[in-house]
Amino acid sequence: MSRRNRAAKLAILLGCVLSVGLDQAKAGSPQDIGAISAPAVPLQLAVAGTPGSVQVVSIAQRGTLSDATINGAVDAAVASGGTAVPGRGFQIGLRRVLRGATVVQQSFGPGWGFPMSVTALPLDAVRAVMGRAIAGTVGPGFLVMGKTTADMRGAKAGDQVELISASGAIATFWIGRVVPDDEIGGTEILMTTDVATALGITTNTRVLIFGNFDRQILDYLLTVVGLLGNPRVQVWHSWDAPTADGVMSLLQTKQVMGEFDLYYAGLVSGSVWVERNEGWSQTNLPAVRYEYPTGIVARCHNVIHSDLVAALAEVAGLATLYPELVNVNPNPASQSTGLDIANTNSSGGCATPHTARLSRTGISTGIVSRHSWGMALDTSTAANCQGCIPVMDCRIVRIFRKHNFAWGGSFLTPDGMHFEWVGERRDLVQNPKSPCPNLTPPAVQSVNPPPRRSDLSRLFADDGWAGE
Repeated sequence: MSRRNRAAKLAILLGCVLSVGLDQAKAGSPQDIGAISAPAVPLQLAVAGTPGSVQVVSIAQRGTLSDATINGAVDAAVASGGTAVPGRGFQIGLRRVLRGATVVQQSFGPGWGFPMSVTALPLDAVRAVMGRAIAGTVGPGFLVMGKTTADMRGAKAGDQVELISASGAIATFWIGRVVPDDEIGGTEILMTTDVATALGITTNTRVLIFGNFDRQILDYLLTVVGLLGNPRVQVWHSWDAPTADGVMSLLQTKQVMGEFDLYYAGLVSGSVWVERNEGWSQTNLPAVRYEYPTGIVARCHNVIHSDLVAALAEVAGLATLYPELVNVNPNPASQSTGLDIANTNSSGGCATPHTARLSRTGISTGIVSRHSWGMALDTSTAANCQGCIPVMDCRIVRIFRKHNFAWGGSFLTPDGMHFEWVGERRDLVQNPKSPCPNLTPPAVQSVNPPPRRSDLSRLFADDGWAGE
């Protein structure tokens, strides 16, 4: 079926929704719209605005973003009066920052680079979502940098940055503008998709919907095309409330955990491990693995140490009443939901002493795992493999949330073994869609609560992160 016909069917379905009322239409069976053949006409046109003035929806998918997901999102957006475009989020190594002939910041040496989170969008999307001022300073040879990351490296507008492309070649760009972090959605570097393609980054990772669409109608149509409510698809709205298991951005992680550079030139075919700057490791990781309460032995970032001790001590205390929460030598044939200590000490843990792990995206590019910072603990890996249905005991999950950790079992790609430090309590946040929802009662709501302001500060905060 052509996109024209798909969009036409959704447009006529939308007419039915407007005629009979959205609630009545939801009660029907909207999937049977095969006889529709009229052309689709958007009800509203997306307009260029200022940052935060345009509502935005971001759609991602477990694994590779499929054509079906892209087409469905585009059709739903057009039929509801919005615009949809594919975009990309990735990491790339930054070798140097230059101001004329002066080196402002430099990585450890040739072949080394600081991993940077990058968002790439078509220029029209930059203009609509972030405003004309930002769009006017991004394009061939130019990029935009967030203020915090610019401050971290002493960079200013007009400086040059050297990036390590997917082929390993060095590409030089001008910083066209330095802007507040929330104006570019929490990412570190913004560029156009054409520039990303020239760097060898060609994989789309999201569909971005923007404009003055009707929120309720868009969500209804996203449900019709099989995206909203699909466990393999993540639909994020700029007006969504925070979730219990959201994680820190790469930029926030660097602020708290420190920034290291990697030896990208050392990547070889098939390898996922790369050398990490030894100076960072000596400053931020213990020299040897530490034995935590419950018997877990791991090398974790110094910043998370006290919270991890507190979490595991509370688990160990509760295990005196419920022994199943901690299993020192569980039966291999059993599907234990508690902490498997032997498995954790052999196959889990936080960080390796000298290397970082990457999900490869090119010859010389990759997305660095959060474990490279020693900020996350993997436990009971055999029973909670990544992508599998989590079986972690929810009492353990809620204890970790209480002590400033998010749980990977709620990630788009479930990762029930994974507990990641986020620096704030998460046991008081409502998350009914999680396999382990928190037990706190919902906050009292007013009869007519004020509309939630669109918040773009975390729109691209996950760009440049791996799935674990």
